[in-house]
Amino acid sequence: MPPYDATGERLTDDPPVVVITGATGGLGAAIATACAERGFRLAVVARTRPALERLAAALPTRPGRPVTPVCADVSDMAAAAAAIRRIHSDLGRVDVLIDNAGVEGPIGLTWEIPVEQWWEAVRVNTLSTFATVHAVLPLMIRHGGGRVISISSAAGRHRWPTLSSYSVAKAAGITFIENIASEARPHNVLAFSLHPGLVATGLTTSALTEIDSADPWRRRRARWIRAEIEAGRSVPLPRAVGAVLELATGPAAALSGRYLTVEDVHGAARQG
Repeated sequence: MPPYDATGERLTDDPPVVVITGATGGLGAAIATACAERGFRLAVVARTRPALERLAAALPTRPGRPVTPVCADVSDMAAAAAAIRRIHSDLGRVDVLIDNAGVEGPIGLTWEIPVEQWWEAVRVNTLSTFATVHAVLPLMIRHGGGRVISISSAAGRHRWPTLSSYSVAKAAGITFIENIASEARPHNVLAFSLHPGLVATGLTTSALTEIDSADPWRRRRARWIRAEIEAGRSVPLPRAVGAVLELATGPAAALSGRYLTVEDVHGAARQG
């Protein structure tokens, strides 16, 4: 059992057990690759089995540390709980949960979007965070501590007109993590919301393919993203992944409960 001190910092050099949800997306796969390269004991979770199996086969694992792929829809409470139980059974503990699962949701003026589509996006994005955290926290507490890193967005801190379901769900996720960090601090569990920034992978690259879309809102979104990238306001993928790894393994007790940008994390690491 890995020991933790009273602030939630790990006191062992043993490789942590890391669980990544939404692992087959662009950012999720990059995080998984970096974790495997560092020799972490790793479980990757996603809804699509062929993509999950391809990722697991491609990861640069070390001898004796095979990756554990688990196919599950973590927006389903029962499926998320079963996935975490299986990972705990296979790997013995969970030190770090990287909550990266989610969907973009419908795009357009809110009053023109069918209620069912809007609510489904809120449900998926909110429950994928809640269900996995709900399942993993008792296990972390049993083993003396752990860390939860929820991949968030500035859309939850400010706004994202025409993607209101995504924005509302991310706002809920940020507040949820603030509460979890407070509740779980006495049990040496740290929790963070991390905005990785505009990273040229996953949803971002998918959006850029719609630069000439017939849908004016998708076209508007794609052109805004292109303009941000051209203006140098994107975040290099290795830098975003580095921030995740710093929260997963570096001194981070002072950051628990906060909404963080990549610059916040790297700035704190430099000061430390």
